[in-house]
Amino acid sequence: MSMPGMIDPEARIGRNVQIGAMVRIHANVEIGDDCEIGDFSVIGQPAFRPGLGPLRLGPGATVRSHCVLYEGTSIGPGLETGHHVVIREGAEIGENLRIGNFSDIEGNCSIGDFVRMHSYAHVGRGAKIGDFVWLFSLTTLMNDPLPPSHLADPVTICDMATVCVNAQLMPGAVVGRGSMIASGAVARGIVPPGVVVTGAEGEIAGPIRFVMHMESRTRHPWYRHFADAYPERARDRIAALGAEIDREAAEAAAAAG
Repeated sequence: MSMPGMIDPEARIGRNVQIGAMVRIHANVEIGDDCEIGDFSVIGQPAFRPGLGPLRLGPGATVRSHCVLYEGTSIGPGLETGHHVVIREGAEIGENLRIGNFSDIEGNCSIGDFVRMHSYAHVGRGAKIGDFVWLFSLTTLMNDPLPPSHLADPVTICDMATVCVNAQLMPGAVVGRGSMIASGAVARGIVPPGVVVTGAEGEIAGPIRFVMHMESRTRHPWYRHFADAYPERARDRIAALGAEIDREAAEAAAAAG
């Protein structure tokens, strides 16, 4: 257990919470039942901004070692982090976020349910991320159109979009539902639903349904063949949302001629 004096007596901690060695839990914290907090983590780090509410960590969370979660953030049930993860103040996070090692979520972000972030992903302040979004390693969501400045134009990623390894999302980019930003690509402006973005200039290669792994004959959209990777309670939502996205992508393609 954490050393005496490192858990503030005002912190509200649920049942069956396992706390590792050298964990610091501040006063402005609510931890749900059945959570596990790894060694050397800081829970409820003060943000030194007036009026922030508590860090609300939902039940069933696994927070691995050396993570820092700030006050003023709300995290739904089933969070699972890697090591050395930072989640800043003002974030609103849904159910079952999985976030990899050395990733960070900056302040005032909103993140939906069942989002998957691999290692070394950076989510810039103010970003909005929908449900069932994938962010692979080394992706960057920017928000400053003239760095360094006080300007802010955060990124929006809509439901079921996929952002592949080392992709960059420029300030103000809006990624449509079910789209893919290819590895190494740069997304800017409005990305229509259900397309693939390639290259440094954000070229649209075509509808995502033409992306296929030739050896296995597995093709996109991913939700037609990969829903079994999610908890069973999520699969009806995946099917319904996928059908909506298919219709939306078809309508956008028809309108574009």
